[in-house]
Amino acid sequence: MKNALCAAGRARQGELLSLVMDGLSGGGLDVRPGEGSMVAIAWPGARCAAAVSDCGRAEWEYCPGPPADPGLAADVATALLTGRPGPFPRLAERRDRATFKASVGRELTARGMEVGLAVYTDEAAFDAFAEIVATAPGGGEDAQVHVADDGGMTWIYEYQAGAAPLGPGPCRDVDPGSMAAAVVQAVTQAMDCLRASEQGRSA
Repeated sequence: MKNALCAAGRARQGELLSLVMDGLSGGGLDVRPGEGSMVAIAWPGARCAAAVSDCGRAEWEYCPGPPADPGLAADVATALLTGRPGPFPRLAERRDRATFKASVGRELTARGMEVGLAVYTDEAAFDAFAEIVATAPGGGEDAQVHVADDGGMTWIYEYQAGAAPLGPGPCRDVDPGSMAAAVVQAVTQAMDCLRASEQGRSA
C-alpha cells in the first residue's frame, strides 16, 4: 500500500484513520494500528489490512491462503463496488482451465461490472504481471477492485474524485465523517461476505 498521511481540508492528521478504526471495531472486527496510515484486520488464514489517507484515498487489501475461491472473490468485489451485501448468484459459465483472475473477471462481467486487464512489465527482469481491474457500471474510477491470480484483492477508493484539489498536490477537501462512513460500510460488507463463506464451510 502506498498511502501516506497528509493534512487536507477539514480532516486533521490521522483523524480519518481513527474514525475508520473505531467504525470497524464497533462492527465486531479485530483491528490493530499498523505502520503509518495502515490498520491490520485479523482474519483466520489470510492477511488483511486497510489504509486511509487524510487526502481522501483508502485501500483495503485481502490476501487469502491457498486454495483461494474465485466465486468468493467475485462476491467480495461485487459487495465493494455496488454496496449490496449479497448473497450473489453465480452467472458465468465455469471453465476448468481458466485462471483465477479470469474466473473472477468473467463472473463480474456477467454481473454487469466493467472489467479490464492491467499488465505491468519489468523490462529489466524480462517479466510481467497481470491482474484484472473492476469498476461498477457508471461509477467512474472513484472505486476499483484489483484481483490477481494468487487470490489477492485490493479495493481502492478515492473520496469525491471529481472534487477540486486544495492547491497543488493530491489532497482534496475531505469530509472526515462522510468518508469514514463510506469506507467502514464497504469494508464491513466485504468482511461479511468472508464471514458468510467461513460459516458455510463450517456448517
